[in-house]
Amino acid sequence: KELSSAPLREVERRATEAKMLWLGVYYLLMAETVVCLLLISLGYMPMFVQRPIRKFITNLSIPKAHETTAAIIVFLIALFAESVRKGLKHSHVQTDDFKDKLMHDIKRLRNERNSYMAFGCLFLFLITTQLWVLLKRVMAVEEDKERQDKVHGALLKQVKNKDAQSGLVEVAKGLEEVKKG
Repeated sequence: KELSSAPLREVERRATEAKMLWLGVYYLLMAETVVCLLLISLGYMPMFVQRPIRKFITNLSIPKAHETTAAIIVFLIALFAESVRKGLKHSHVQTDDFKDKLMHDIKRLRNERNSYMAFGCLFLFLITTQLWVLLKRVMAVEEDKERQDKVHGALLKQVKNKDAQSGLVEVAKGLEEVKKG
């Protein structure tokens, strides 16, 4: 009895792991959708909402971000390929039993759903990473422009006050000569 139930437990364990994996992909897809919508709508939000989000984006530092991104992309491509392969395996089954045909159809449809989820997740992940990179670049350019505007304003003040400052310099030189003499 133990010998026959051990393979069944192994099959159940693998099925549970597969369900958990695809549930994780589904949650990743939903999280990517929310983040993507947030990043897209960031420009339309009022400034009091934008500032904390922009501050969070600029201060966030992900260690080994490129390696992590590449690993996620490879993982999603592998999941997509595996689900397409399994779906094709169940697409043209020749059997006379109605239950077998239904089981193959169920497996094919499940794998098609998984392939759609994996591809959608991959697509949204690529869009979200590109939006993230572009937003960081735009924020860096805006900060540089603000710094340049401040420097430009200070230089304009110096140019405008040049006449007044030259008179002060001459007065200071005169005071130094008086102190020496």
